[in-house]
Amino acid sequence: MAQTITDVRPFTRVKDVDVEMTVVKPQAVIGLGNMLILHEVASSGLTPSGAGLAASPAGNHDTGSTAGGSAQSLDVPNITPAQPVTGRADALSADDVMNGVLSRKTDPITGAQYTEYASADAIASYVSDKTDPVYIKADNYFMQVAASDRVAVLDYPAGKLADALKAFWYYNWTFLVFDKPQFTSDTKASDDAITASNICEANQDHFLVLQAAQPAAYKQFYAQNYTIGLIHDLKEPMDAALIGSTANLSVGSVIWKFRKLKGITPDHITVQAKEAIDRVHAIAYIEVSGQGETSEGWVLSGDYIDSLHGDLWVKTNMGNKLQKYLQDTDKVPYDQRGINALASIASQVLQQAYERGIILEQEVYDSNTGETQSTGRGDFSVSSTPRSAQSQKDRSARHYGGLSFTYHRSGAIHTVTVHGTVQSDTFTNSRA
Repeated sequence: MAQTITDVRPFTRVKDVDVEMTVVKPQAVIGLGNMLILHEVASSGLTPSGAGLAASPAGNHDTGSTAGGSAQSLDVPNITPAQPVTGRADALSADDVMNGVLSRKTDPITGAQYTEYASADAIASYVSDKTDPVYIKADNYFMQVAASDRVAVLDYPAGKLADALKAFWYYNWTFLVFDKPQFTSDTKASDDAITASNICEANQDHFLVLQAAQPAAYKQFYAQNYTIGLIHDLKEPMDAALIGSTANLSVGSVIWKFRKLKGITPDHITVQAKEAIDRVHAIAYIEVSGQGETSEGWVLSGDYIDSLHGDLWVKTNMGNKLQKYLQDTDKVPYDQRGINALASIASQVLQQAYERGIILEQEVYDSNTGETQSTGRGDFSVSSTPRSAQSQKDRSARHYGGLSFTYHRSGAIHTVTVHGTVQSDTFTNSRA
């Protein structure tokens, strides 16, 4: 086999003009809008055998010497990796790559397997047929105008959802849906739906999207900030459509009301039905003025998805930019120079958030004209305390905890009331 040589220079020729070209390849979509589909795998020969931790037999512990020279019995469990619930190896085969599988990873404790696919057709190669609920969700997701270049699927063993999500929580996704309906009746949610909702609420950096047939189903999710509740016919995947239509658009530039969903039939509903949906802060897909639109853009607590998504953007980018600065700088001095550099990065992130529409624009009242005018600046501030204000413990540990910021969220207009006056020349007996 010929050896690959990496230090050969290109040939030259006698000429006066050289043209050098760089091919810019598309980057993977890594942001805050990617979707994960949860698929429970029933117990079978492919599910994990055991809990993953096999303790040493009683009375058969290793004995070793401590640093002081005395012997001590150590009870260290052996980790027995669980087999993947899908039966597929993590290493991608040539067929996997050709089919459109981007990556695959197994949790060694539960056997849950996380896989990223480039298209719905890629998923079709690994399910029985195109009536499979995972395929249906992915197919509708990729149908939407703002779909990502990938969708992730988490195959998890029954009863192990919490452990499976913990293993893959910080992979490349932000919104999660179940492949199958999670309400056993019009009002009762599955244990997995409640678990996923509570996990999202505890971490405050991912969103669960549920779909039910009746508003009463969301009573038990009252006040959840990171769970989005949809009301629609369960035969149509409105959850995947909503994420694909909106989540990957520029955070701060879009709201989640008025969205048009491809492949989803708008409902004709009464005022009373709409009021019932609004009462639990759920979202329907309804026809208004001859067009389909999402009825609202809120989570089940009544807060708005775009506001929480914007907060997540700030949190994520603030952490990433400061982390990158620490990694790329040889030394950040623990004095005012280093503190000012950190504060400057925080200000840059908030300025970007303002330019995106996440942060409100500052306004001032002009007493001369009686009008409120824009300043062209974001309503945010960054403060940093000096080195002398840090505790001796923090200085000793090289930890700086004096950086803080505040900002005012930018809202949006969802409804409008217009007051008009009509002048008439006709006399009538009307009391109006």
